[in-house]
Amino acid sequence: MVPLMRLAPLALLLPLVACATPREACLRAAGSELATLDRLIVETQATLERGYALRREPYSATVLEFCVGGGRSVWGGGLGLRYCPEVETRYREVPVAIDPAAERRKLAELRARREAEARRASAAAQACPG
Repeated sequence: MVPLMRLAPLALLLPLVACATPREACLRAAGSELATLDRLIVETQATLERGYALRREPYSATVLEFCVGGGRSVWGGGLGLRYCPEVETRYREVPVAIDPAAERRKLAELRARREAEARRASAAAQACPG
C-alpha cells in the first residue's frame, strides 16, 4: 500500500507535463541523447579523478509509517492511528576498483560519440517547428 502523501507531489506535476509546446518537445527530443552522453562523460571523468567507480547497491531498511485502523483510539473505539513498520529498498554507493586505461578509452569514445551527436542534434533542432 502506498501512502497518500507519496502520491500527492505526482498529482501536482501532472498538469505541467502537458504544458510543453511542440517546439519544446521537439528540442527536448533532439537533445536527449546529447544530454545522456554529457552525463556519462562527467561520470567517467569523476571516476578517473577519484580512482574508483561507485556502484549503487540496494539494501532493505525498516521505516515507521502512520496507519489507520486496527488500533485503539483515545476515544475508546477500535479505529485509531498506529505505527506500521514498512520495509523499503534504499540504495548506497559502494566503491569498486577500475582499470584506468579502460576508463580513458571509454572517455575518448564517449567524447567522439558526443561530437557526432552534437552535429546530429543541431540539425534536428534546426528542423523543429519555430
